[in-house]
Amino acid sequence: MVAIHTHVIAKGAPPPTPAQLLKVFGHDEIASSRVNQGKSTVWSDFRIGDDGYSRMLIHDGGITPPRLGRLTRRLHEIETYRMMALLALPLARDLQPRLSQMEVALSGTIEHMAIEQPPRDDADLLRQLMTLSRDIEQMSNQSNYRFSAARAYAALVAKRVAELGEDRVDNHQRLGVFLDRRFSPAMATCAAVESRIAGLAQRCERASNLLRTRVDIALEGQNQRLLQSMEKRGRQQLMLQETVEGLSVAAISYYVIGIVGKLIEGAAKYAPFDEKFAQFISIPVVIALVWLAARHIKRKVHRAAGE
Repeated sequence: MVAIHTHVIAKGAPPPTPAQLLKVFGHDEIASSRVNQGKSTVWSDFRIGDDGYSRMLIHDGGITPPRLGRLTRRLHEIETYRMMALLALPLARDLQPRLSQMEVALSGTIEHMAIEQPPRDDADLLRQLMTLSRDIEQMSNQSNYRFSAARAYAALVAKRVAELGEDRVDNHQRLGVFLDRRFSPAMATCAAVESRIAGLAQRCERASNLLRTRVDIALEGQNQRLLQSMEKRGRQQLMLQETVEGLSVAAISYYVIGIVGKLIEGAAKYAPFDEKFAQFISIPVVIALVWLAARHIKRKVHRAAGE
């Protein structure tokens, strides 16, 4: 990940001149800081040269070898963690065009939602939102780890820079300021892309919820109309059933009266009584009995259905 040429100027040697710095780094855009309570000075441009190496120059102003080793390690960690954090930048740049396309698609879908649509069109919009949600979730899974790692590495860079205890050197920018101007925008880009992904996911979820609510309301209206239609048909069937029951009572009574009439005619041959009067009296009695029998059967069926 990192290749660094680190040059250490020994204790007691004079600090490098501008010409010497230009020879080491090849340009004058250099950051420099006094560290270790002003006992050492560090120069770096945080650039990768043509040979694939970045360069650091340390002037030992009189610190012990262990402290010099810790300073060198800290500087190397700053460069290492910076490069690790910057791994998220190409990913963020690649995701930006896809994010723009998804945002346009989501905006178009939301605009269509504002128009009253038939249920079939609402189902199409819901499928579009589901597809967008799937793509956003895939993008989030693809980038979440890298962006989280970038935040962690950026925090480590800031911590290591703070541990240096920097002081300004001549007209050079301090290392922390130099990194902040060049490193922070990259991290801000990654944070902005991550925030756009999260915001897009939330917008898509809200739009899906709104559309589902509208579809549910439409379905409730359809169900209500269906129930009203079923209730109307039920009333019609009840009226028809009652009519049929009346006709059934009349038909059954007609046949029963005929049978009873035959019985009366046969009985009149063996017992003297008024045949016509007996047949007349039997008519309302038969009708009443048939009606009571039909009503009893109807109640029995209703009780069975209720159970």
